Amino acid sequence: MKRISIAGTKVGHLEGRVVEILVASDHALTGREVYEALDEPKRAYTTIMTVLGRLVDKGLVERTDSAGANRFSINGGLDRLAAKKIDRLLAASEDPRRVLTYFVDEIHDEALLEELAAIIERQRES
Repeated sequence: MKRISIAGTKVGHLEGRVVEILVASDHALTGREVYEALDEPKRAYTTIMTVLGRLVDKGLVERTDSAGANRFSINGGLDRLAAKKIDRLLAASEDPRRVLTYFVDEIHDEALLEELAAIIERQRES
């Protein structure tokens, strides 16, 4: 089975499809709604709930309780997931400053560096 990467986390085909469904939705979905949105051969509902649980464990999906029903969402979309992954990587490092230095040293896009500097400046001003 081919695995894909979502925000730096390896997932299987079915996990990837579930993430796509959640990203495409403008609101949090129940497990049943995710199950019904799958356009491939139907799996057991319990399989979809297991996949959703695994995605929560991987930090790709958020689970909230709304009126007694679990709802699942991608908080902030794929870019936000990537940012959370970077945050977890920095937290796991012995020297986050060194990691950031290496990261910035690898950026060769002048426009991106300028945008990064502007973001840092805005953060300092707030």
